[in-house]
Amino acid sequence: MNSDSAFNYFEILMLGLFAAGWAVLEWQGRRLDRKREAERERTTTEHERT
Repeated sequence: MNSDSAFNYFEILMLGLFAAGWAVLEWQGRRLDRKREAERERTTTEHERT
């Protein structure tokens, strides 16, 4: 790999963007999982009160 090649920098940039996008999707998925679990617990406790 020759560091003078602009294509190599482009490949590294694309790999970084892919990794960053993957990390954002994982983070959002975990956030939605926690939200879904909290909603499930809330509806379960409401049904137990009635």
